[in-house]
Amino acid sequence: MKRKRRKNILKNVLLLVLVFGVVFYRYDISRFIVKKIVYRNARKTEIHQNDYSLRKDYQFVQITDDFVAKDYQHLLNIFYTILDSGEESFSFYCDDSYADCEKDVYQLLEESEQSNPLADLNNFVHPYNTYSFINATSNSFGKVTLTIEKQYPPEKIEEVQKQIANIREEIKEDELSTVEKIKAFHDYIVNYSVYDIERATHMNEEQFKDSTTHTAYGLLETKKALCGGYSDLMSIYLFSLNIPNIRISADDHVWNLVQLEDGWKHLDVTWDDPVTNTGQDLLIHDYFLISYDQLMELDNVVHLFNQDVYQEAK
Repeated sequence: MKRKRRKNILKNVLLLVLVFGVVFYRYDISRFIVKKIVYRNARKTEIHQNDYSLRKDYQFVQITDDFVAKDYQHLLNIFYTILDSGEESFSFYCDDSYADCEKDVYQLLEESEQSNPLADLNNFVHPYNTYSFINATSNSFGKVTLTIEKQYPPEKIEEVQKQIANIREEIKEDELSTVEKIKAFHDYIVNYSVYDIERATHMNEEQFKDSTTHTAYGLLETKKALCGGYSDLMSIYLFSLNIPNIRISADDHVWNLVQLEDGWKHLDVTWDDPVTNTGQDLLIHDYFLISYDQLMELDNVVHLFNQDVYQEAK
């Protein structure tokens, strides 16, 4: 009787082992099919560009059509391409050879409020495609999905476009050369607005949490601006003239870098609209389309930027 019971127990154990073996075998096979066949086909994806996509390569970051991240630089290129496209949700994949891929993704998102490195990517895309917030989800198959909240909602883009069109008529730009057009728009911004010194002084206070003076539409609506508002509005205008440009971020400042026939030039509308002790509203051109050497002669502290990122600006 005991021998029979032991045989039954052994039989049941073997049956359980067999069942679990089949289950795990099927699980492994299922993972193999999903990862190697289904996902391999899914990785052959295309990205769609909106009207503000630039598709422009820079020394720091380049457009890619390969959305399987192989290393850190490739990951940056994928993030940049997604931002540049204007997509609000897009999935890419981590290659098996890139062990730190997901860790690097979340590290980038944690640092996105700082000047380096993901926030810098915002400066290489059209302002209308910049993000205010990015969320990422990932799964065990190496798929990463980004969800992007834009800095400029459609209704604000429409407002800015209308006002820029009005300004272009007012400054009679058809009669001007390229540099004269930029100067006329530069002067218009400086004369139209003032630096938002109150918000700059009390940046983290509750009363300013909903302020928009760091954006182009905030400048146009309130006639006040932080450096982000000045540089965004100038950038949008330059792109309307098909003039390549990027924005440069230092620790506490943002300004424009403009590509003209004689090379890249620095343009800082904020510092050409200085705050004075007397409250006098001034218009200067000290920082209008100047070289890197000229910029450093004028100021090598606030305008000290990461030259590994903004290599065209040197």
